[in-house]
Amino acid sequence: MKIFLLGMNLFIGLGALSGGVLAVSTSAHASFGIDSSLLIHSPFTTFLIPGLFLLFVLGFGNLFLAFYGVKSASFPYTSCLMGMILIAWIIIQCLFLASIAFLHVLFFALGFIQFIGGWRLAKKEAVYFPFSAKKN
Repeated sequence: MKIFLLGMNLFIGLGALSGGVLAVSTSAHASFGIDSSLLIHSPFTTFLIPGLFLLFVLGFGNLFLAFYGVKSASFPYTSCLMGMILIAWIIIQCLFLASIAFLHVLFFALGFIQFIGGWRLAKKEAVYFPFSAKKN
């Protein structure tokens, strides 16, 4: 299960990195058909802030978790947290864009699988919640 979650973190992290770089790079928008008119229902006028969130929180966060967090005892719960952040990101993104695409469904499902996988790993390894009074 740990190897599966590691692979999920790598895949989601690399996908978020590429999406974040694409969103931040203004020269890449035209070649991929991204127009700022997509942001008409959002509080943003450019893709900079969402792109930075995607790049740093979801991209580097998942990659950091894959490389360093797997050695930590709180890895299952950190995977749950990253899954919840991804799910929230996709829901908010769909609301702001007022549309749902295949990649939204795919990454929503991956976030859900990441959350459930982390939860199951925590139960399997009997890992206490990081701030739990039970472990003290």
